[in-house]
Amino acid sequence: MGPQQDHPEFGVSRHGYDRTQVKRYLGTLADQHAATAAERDEALARAEEVDGQLQLARREIAALTERLDKIGNAAAASSAPNAAERAARTIATAEAQAREITARAEAAADTAWSAAEAASVALRDRYRALMADAEKRHAELHTAHAEFMAETRTKVDDMTTAATARQRTTDDQAERDRQRLEQAFQQELATRRSDLDTEVTTARATATAEATALVQAATDEADKRIATATSQVERLTALREQLAGRLRGTSELLTQSSQLLQPLEAESELDETTANAPTAKNLPLPQPTS
Repeated sequence: MGPQQDHPEFGVSRHGYDRTQVKRYLGTLADQHAATAAERDEALARAEEVDGQLQLARREIAALTERLDKIGNAAAASSAPNAAERAARTIATAEAQAREITARAEAAADTAWSAAEAASVALRDRYRALMADAEKRHAELHTAHAEFMAETRTKVDDMTTAATARQRTTDDQAERDRQRLEQAFQQELATRRSDLDTEVTTARATATAEATALVQAATDEADKRIATATSQVERLTALREQLAGRLRGTSELLTQSSQLLQPLEAESELDETTANAPTAKNLPLPQPTS
């Protein structure tokens, strides 16, 4: 089984070779390596078997040689007629058998060793081819991986730059939106504060007007009550003065009456009668006119 030199072409996918095809090819290489190892083991087993046969043949040759030596010695010691001729034929036959066995063993050994050597050479060549192909594929995969990593780093850098720019743009837009919302909020707050101030001013004016009206009403009521009380006081004052005038008149009348009513010695008998007569003190007071 000769070494396989063809190299299957892998389909190129994004960022390198197709991973499935690479795994499939590596699996095929592993199967081929296992088959080659099995062939090598089989050739070595055949070589060991032939070596065993060669050792067996050598032992047989040694046994035949020993047998020939014994036969030669026996023939030399024998004095029978034609003993030397029979011994020579026996030795020739044994040597022929030995040469035949040796030739077969050497031929089998040469064949086995040739097959083993060929299998070993084929296995070595195939192994070297597989190793070279594997190294080539490894270099290609390493190059593809390096290119992929470089491309990935470039893309990551580009994506990072783009993301940073987008983040900066987003932050700027968010800041503008925040400022716009804050300005709108301040404007709305100022509008509401102005409206509230207007409402407070209106409410204060209304409350002031109501309080003024209440104070005026209370003042009017107080003035009315004061006028009523003043009128009553003036009427009572007039009544008091009228009563005082009457009292002064009564007092004067009583004074005059006391001067006129002093008892005389001739009228002493009338004391008892006059004592019961009404006096100014017993006169009723005049009632005030309303």
